Amino acid sequence: MIHEGLDVFHAICAPACALFDLSDVHVLAVERGPRSFTLAVETVPSLVGCPACGVLAAGHGRRQVLLHDLPCAGVPVRVAWRKRIHRCREDACEITTFSEVHELAAPRGKLTTRAIAWAVAQLRSHDIAVSALA
Repeated sequence: MIHEGLDVFHAICAPACALFDLSDVHVLAVERGPRSFTLAVETVPSLVGCPACGVLAAGHGRRQVLLHDLPCAGVPVRVAWRKRIHRCREDACEITTFSEVHELAAPRGKLTTRAIAWAVAQLRSHDIAVSALA
């Protein structure tokens, strides 16, 4: 599946991006380590308002967040999300900076949302211990 509306640069990564089934998440690189895959991803930039005051925020860099995702071909997959940091432009606001929020993972989460959904489905459909999923 190829995402519609991708620019030429991201059309190259469309098959990898389709893994997430999230049109605004792009795979930047895939690294095969000795025991795992690591996918570097980022989201499409968008306008964001401050969660406290609603003023349009400015970009303030990125922070890499390492998430665990579904295994691929029996190999563990990690997602290195280049999460955006935003800065509120309102001097009187109580919040100075805040992190991007996306359906890829819960705030401060260690697993992708699809990894959580997969684990819950495994627990519901199979007689399996939680420790077996780790």
